[in-house]
Amino acid sequence: MPAPIRIANVSGATGDAPHAMRRMVDAAQIDAVTGDWLSEMNIAWNSIAMKSDPTAGYDPGFLRQLAESLDAVAARKIKVVTNAGALNPRQLVAEIRKLCAARGLDLKVALVEGDNVSSLIGTAEPFGHLDTAEPVAAWGRTPEVAIAYLGCRAIVAALTAGADIVICGRVTDASPVIGLAAWWHGWDLDTDLDMLAAGLLAGHLIECGPYVTGANFSGFKPFLDTLVDVGFPIAEIAGDGGIVVTKQPNSNGYVRAANVRAQFLYELQGELYYNPDVVADVTGVRIEQLGPDSDDRVAVSGARGLPPPDTTKVLLSAVGGYQAEAYFFINGLDVAEKAQMMRNQLAAAFADSRFSKLAISLIGAPEPNARTQSAGTCMLRVFAQAEKKEDIDASAFKIPIYAIRMQSYPGYHMELDFRMMEPKMFMELWPATIPTSALNERAVLDDGTEIAVSHSPALQPYDRARVSYETPDPVPLESFGPTVDLPLGTIVHARSGDKANNSNVGFFVRHDDEYPWLRSFLTIDRVKALFADDIPDPAAVKVERCEFRNILAVHFRVMDFLDGGIASSSRIDGLGKGVGEYLRSRVVPLPEAFVARGRI
Repeated sequence: MPAPIRIANVSGATGDAPHAMRRMVDAAQIDAVTGDWLSEMNIAWNSIAMKSDPTAGYDPGFLRQLAESLDAVAARKIKVVTNAGALNPRQLVAEIRKLCAARGLDLKVALVEGDNVSSLIGTAEPFGHLDTAEPVAAWGRTPEVAIAYLGCRAIVAALTAGADIVICGRVTDASPVIGLAAWWHGWDLDTDLDMLAAGLLAGHLIECGPYVTGANFSGFKPFLDTLVDVGFPIAEIAGDGGIVVTKQPNSNGYVRAANVRAQFLYELQGELYYNPDVVADVTGVRIEQLGPDSDDRVAVSGARGLPPPDTTKVLLSAVGGYQAEAYFFINGLDVAEKAQMMRNQLAAAFADSRFSKLAISLIGAPEPNARTQSAGTCMLRVFAQAEKKEDIDASAFKIPIYAIRMQSYPGYHMELDFRMMEPKMFMELWPATIPTSALNERAVLDDGTEIAVSHSPALQPYDRARVSYETPDPVPLESFGPTVDLPLGTIVHARSGDKANNSNVGFFVRHDDEYPWLRSFLTIDRVKALFADDIPDPAAVKVERCEFRNILAVHFRVMDFLDGGIASSSRIDGLGKGVGEYLRSRVVPLPEAFVARGRI
């Protein structure tokens, strides 16, 4: 059996650390480099960019990183697999081939195609909504782009054919890691389902880069000194599916069982993790520290592979209209009344508006007896959208807002960068599924040879009904002894994220004996109550719940919470990143015995 493959991630999103690839290649003994340069928002951005420039549509940040790393990558025979091709992977491949030729490097650059299924828009091919199965006609928009999430099969085909660099468009976030591990170990893509599930889990853990090496973790305070210029992760994947998560040597950050748990819970959708290659049942996942904490090595195991679905996710993008926003600052006394005065004045100013969406939000609260004006200031945000540009142009938005300034609340002042009040186009996104049989998935080699890939004959119907349940064996809360009212996060970690319009949040505790309390306390109704005014009508909001007992976690999926998702949301947190931290701040009765152990 070959040694474990060591796969480094050097990007968690577009715009991530601009020299991470070179630093990783120079510092670490690795076999392959991956990085995630896409998100649901990128599809919208790139579709806009390509309207005016057909050579755009890929991520230029990846190309810059590759350019400064290419000689070292070639010398050390490191494979590179990435989704940075976005909407224009052919153009990115052309740029890389020019770069290799200029350096005199004989590297084979392959392309993965088949994700762009825009030609099927308007045909009889169904695009059923990912959660509801509604037809795309129910959306009320005219899609411009439809991009399918591909699996690892074309990546494996390209690597098997000798590719050194594989450029993909919209593959799933974990597909590069699954593909590299499957190629390295020779896994059977139809039958080695447990191993493929391990590859999926490893890809999920490292695809956000520094998120698994110390960033975005509620237990960050003991590590403050090292959370500067945080290093990137490495996944060691063995032939039997064993996973070890570690990080770039001599880099800042940390890899501990606790923050790996947090990243595991990030953007989960429940007990089953769907992918075009395999469905990973993650209910039995275990996450354990290896050796001393300072070794930064965490073992992850327990994913079980099930046959893949007969569909894959598709993201459709359409022009939603135009949007603009403005910010007012309120400080001193009577903040609520000052905000209400502004709301009244804006309501009058916009009485005849043709906005499709108007959201006015008071953000933050002044610090009592603040020692600086900034500490005593909060913000009123005005966000508007309209389907037609003329309905949100200067006469409809900026001028009425600016005209209020001389008649408004005491101490009125606002953000004076008026560019944000100019209308700008926004896109809307529709998450759907498409039958896998409709895809023309293929690897394209340097010489133009196309290798078509087919999928397992064991495909299973996609089940939109996710498993959701309350704990089967609740414990009376009074049995945990006296309580004290404190923020939930005093003893509970949390991590949250998004999938289209849904927000997920996972909670976990530090000690085994705290888990019966967490499972009994965090019911669906309790979580809805924690959201308070963010869920004004709990009966109208669907929340799904499941448990991960091996890692002391309870997971929730809050449906249709993000106001349409990141491309068009009026929420300041359209990605749901801060939902978990907000819920940790809510005051609840906590068992005194658990609090006495120390606060997170």
